[in-house]
Amino acid sequence: MHLLSLITASAAFLVPALARPASSGLASRQAASSIYKLPGSAWIENLVIRPNGQLLLARLDVPELWSYDPATKAGTQVVGFTDALSLTGITEVSPDVYAVVTGNFSTRGFSVKAGSWAVWTVDLTGAAPKATQVKLVPESGFFIGVAPLDKSNILIADAAKATLYQMNLGTGAYSVVLTDASMKAPAQGGLVEGIHGLKYANGTAYFTNTFGGGFYKVPIAFDATTGKASAATAAKPAEIAALTMAEDFILAPDGSGSYYVAQPNANAVTKITPDGKSSKAATAASCSSVAFGRGASDKNVLYIATTNGAVFSATIAQ
Repeated sequence: MHLLSLITASAAFLVPALARPASSGLASRQAASSIYKLPGSAWIENLVIRPNGQLLLARLDVPELWSYDPATKAGTQVVGFTDALSLTGITEVSPDVYAVVTGNFSTRGFSVKAGSWAVWTVDLTGAAPKATQVKLVPESGFFIGVAPLDKSNILIADAAKATLYQMNLGTGAYSVVLTDASMKAPAQGGLVEGIHGLKYANGTAYFTNTFGGGFYKVPIAFDATTGKASAATAAKPAEIAALTMAEDFILAPDGSGSYYVAQPNANAVTKITPDGKSSKAATAASCSSVAFGRGASDKNVLYIATTNGAVFSATIAQ
């Protein structure tokens, strides 16, 4: 998520890094190419790859989920959501079934409405898409990242409240799992955005903090029998890398344990190895989200979404 010049003077030091770049292209020296552009002044906040290889694009400028097919090079709207201005997080919870976060964020005024954030499920297994609201969370501040614990339970990142929630997609029941200073945004005027990107794997939650800086991991236990997630009393997020203005990220498909992180202020996707070393993997102006292909032909292809509504692809050497 980026700030524009209308952010208050107290946060002005953030504006140059976060303002939407005029260009949405990838540097020509990178082995990457433009593959799709949404119509109009679109903003893609997040993307995931379907089992059939199509890309699902969550839009921040309007409450719409779009699909792009790399085979046909066609893009179409999949679902429109009610009672919201935008989409933020999206994750696959079971084959071709997704949890999607909606709420009121204005890309014109760069303002967020607390209490407007809800979780939906989108089922694409049938002949027609089926969207169902799971729960509107009245105490939500600014829901962004979302990650599955299993097919019925998810973690949700609240960027305004420095909090991880758990929600059951069947009942809508939710609770706080962890609140920590590493998830907070720094004191400033304007938009408050701390914890952002979120993934969960093998008992560990990984997250970025956009304005506060850093890429972290923290142990989160999940009991599949009770469906409850919990952080140990002494659990404290550990910083993997001191990244600035990091947003969404993805685990490398090669089993190396590396992560690829979108850093829009640097106009780059950064590779982070398990020991915290970083290197530039691709250059993408205003990149917001990344995902690797799931097919035999594109498993090493990194798809990159941008706040300019463009999608790019780059082949990553594994």
